[in-house]
Amino acid sequence: MSNADATDIPKLGLSIANFARLRNIGYVYVDKTKFVHDILSGPNPFLFLSRPRGFGKTLLVSTLENAATGRKDLFSGLEIERLRKDVEWPRSHVLRISMNAFGDDPSSLDLSLAKSLRRFAQDSGFAIEEGTSAASLTDTLNTLYKNYADIPIVTQSINAEDGLVANRKEIIVLIDEYDAPIINNLTDSANLKIATRTLHGFYNALKSCEDMIDRIFITGITKFSQLSVFSAMNNLMDISFESEYATICGFTSDEITKYYTPHLDATLAEFQDDENFGPHFTSDLLMKRIIDYYDGYSWNGKDRVFNPFSLQYFLSKQIFDNYWINSAGTNFLNQMNISDDIFSKVFKGKSQFSGSVAVQDAGKIEPMELMLQAGYLTVHRRPVSKKLSMLYLAVPNKEVSMTIVQKFIEDRVIPSISLGNDNFTHERCREFCSLFCQLQFFQAEMLLQSFLTAIPFTLHLEMESFYHVFLLTIFKMCNFTTVPERKIAQGIIDLVISSPEHGNMVTEMKYAKSDSTSTDSPVASDSPPGTAISAKDDRKLDSCIKAAFKQIIKQEYLMPYVGSQDPVHAVAVAVCGRNHVRIRSMPAEELIQRAHEFLSLEEDQED
Repeated sequence: MSNADATDIPKLGLSIANFARLRNIGYVYVDKTKFVHDILSGPNPFLFLSRPRGFGKTLLVSTLENAATGRKDLFSGLEIERLRKDVEWPRSHVLRISMNAFGDDPSSLDLSLAKSLRRFAQDSGFAIEEGTSAASLTDTLNTLYKNYADIPIVTQSINAEDGLVANRKEIIVLIDEYDAPIINNLTDSANLKIATRTLHGFYNALKSCEDMIDRIFITGITKFSQLSVFSAMNNLMDISFESEYATICGFTSDEITKYYTPHLDATLAEFQDDENFGPHFTSDLLMKRIIDYYDGYSWNGKDRVFNPFSLQYFLSKQIFDNYWINSAGTNFLNQMNISDDIFSKVFKGKSQFSGSVAVQDAGKIEPMELMLQAGYLTVHRRPVSKKLSMLYLAVPNKEVSMTIVQKFIEDRVIPSISLGNDNFTHERCREFCSLFCQLQFFQAEMLLQSFLTAIPFTLHLEMESFYHVFLLTIFKMCNFTTVPERKIAQGIIDLVISSPEHGNMVTEMKYAKSDSTSTDSPVASDSPPGTAISAKDDRKLDSCIKAAFKQIIKQEYLMPYVGSQDPVHAVAVAVCGRNHVRIRSMPAEELIQRAHEFLSLEEDQED
């Protein structure tokens, strides 16, 4: 985007989570103030909201703080202004605490919390004695409640001349990322014990002060029993999976259209200027890609939202990348201690459990439930019958799916077949890559098939992306030049392998489940020897090969490479079940000449 164009559209806030700054400087703000109004004036005074990191919880808490302290000037033109048109704006004492602010070392957590409360007291015009975080919290709330409820508060934003001075009688407590010290220490039992002890005392103190507090709003990732928030505070309502709050964080498609159309237009112009996409790349194609990568999150199985972090970074950088999952870090997956069985269930579409997410023991976490709350899974659907409370889960989008699959293969699959396996060595992998680039596919098939059959059954994921990433990983291990998921105008190329000696191999992979129940007798086929295959599976492999060539033609995958001095080949890779592989290639010119032959084929495979 040129500098001139950039000045014509509203600024992207990206990671800015300060509501006042967003509004004062003129960044894009997606209006969520209807929810702010509901939280501040609804019938349930004590609420808990679970959402993944990077989904706007902190901005929501900042918005609540500004609304509760009467910063009416910041809300001009927003939905809450209409909703509060004939209602007095609240002007309350707001104690806001962000547990993310105290770092990862729980040994200093109690002291840091106590210091922050003393600073709050000083800023509010009074002092509290030094003590534990629990004692400091109790002293702060007691002082506010008993001595400061009827004292007029005059600040820079609420001044007497504007007639907005009011007696602050209510006390509102906002706690953001209440469980951060736990989440950051899941794999360190000693630190986990320290963090748990400190937070348990702190939240117990909060519970003891309930009668003084008008509203409590707590955000976090999951619900931990040891912290007393969900045991002692038994009147805390969890709104995480309530339909009326389903879109409180994240952006709906309507919100994207309303607030980000100028950015989408600028991004489209950049793509159309790119030789890989060209002027025929339409806004519909752009939106389809954005949906594939960043949409798909739901907390009620019906209303779906885009990942706000990734969407805004994509519109800023105008490159498809894994922004959120790289920022949130895949280390979180390691902390969950996810079993191979859980991975298998997740990617076979069988991940489900009954009821809403239960309170968990920090030392015995249910990984599937935590994966849901952390953003690696989402609610795919709920049963129509209200008598059933089953949640059916799914991976939300390509950003999450491809990253998890790649991590799964690199961390678990490759080590599992490398250990003591003479068939899967670096030399054998390099031999396979060389054979592939030399278009000697009969031998390459034999090697790839031997690699796949060496994968333990519990680690085999029956999904096309699993084999796609497995193939990519082998080439990367052997330092071959690869371009995975290359985006062009009409689609996304699975893999491009480049070799100085052999040119470019534009590769499309297709997968079909094996007909394991088939009663067909093994057939003579051109698959590698020693691999008996049923007639049905043989036809599936053939169908996958044709479908791959058809997609290469239909989506014009060869166009960025045709005309170069280097040879260009279209390569189709088919996998059926876990035992059968077929690889075929065709020079680009020949495939283009035979385009009609493949395009006339029936749609046997999905693109």
